[in-house]
Amino acid sequence: MGRVIENAPVLVEELDRRNAALAAAPGDRDAEMAFWQAAAQLGIWYVVNRGTPEAPQPSGFAQPGIGNLLGVYSTRERAGAVAGPGSTFLGVPMPQALDWLASFGQHGVAGIVMDHPGPWLPLGNLSFLKRWAPAAQAAVSSQPVVASPEVQAATDAYVATKDDRAYDEVVRRIAGGDLLVVLDPQGDGTTPTSIVNHRDERLLLAFTDSTRLGAFYDGKAVQVQQRAGADLLRLVGQDFDVLILDPQHPSSFAATPDSIRNVLG
Repeated sequence: MGRVIENAPVLVEELDRRNAALAAAPGDRDAEMAFWQAAAQLGIWYVVNRGTPEAPQPSGFAQPGIGNLLGVYSTRERAGAVAGPGSTFLGVPMPQALDWLASFGQHGVAGIVMDHPGPWLPLGNLSFLKRWAPAAQAAVSSQPVVASPEVQAATDAYVATKDDRAYDEVVRRIAGGDLLVVLDPQGDGTTPTSIVNHRDERLLLAFTDSTRLGAFYDGKAVQVQQRAGADLLRLVGQDFDVLILDPQHPSSFAATPDSIRNVLG
């Protein structure tokens, strides 16, 4: 997916305009085609993940008379509103999203619904949308994305005070929030990137926002995923030795297995 990115607002606005036109003329084939053309031209389709980071499973809805439909969303905010507290969502780039969603047909899924309760499309028709899918990332914009403002505020407070209670609050905020990670290009597609320090410790890297992530990677093309902080903390002591939050930033924070156990038990 490259950098942490969003669908360009002008494309989302056009999608909403065409959705309103379709709602005003139900059954109009031209209006329906125009809507799905706008949907296909988005750079990213968002889904709520009801599975695990290793085996993502888009959430869906049972539609009487049709069957199970997978929910697809045009913005992070719309997906996040459906995901709810403690849940995660994924931003899947186009046109890869089309093939991935189509693969769920073998599990009995009938189609997708865009921005529920919006229009729906049979899975078998997803391949036709490829003609409109963006050829480049002009369909997205690199607006700053803050995954967890609560965690960011807590780390800033800890750096200012260096107080034990402030440290513990950061750990608790991480456990209850989401963070951004860069996927290891040599991994299995779900493994977060890590580095090894001079003590041979494996450091798991995570970020509170896209600006800090972008500064660390200095504009390199990376694949970014939003992950639950609680899941990342569980990896510390299991697959990694230390969690480093916002590395090289003035508010950088480190959590070790012992410190995590002391706070969370």
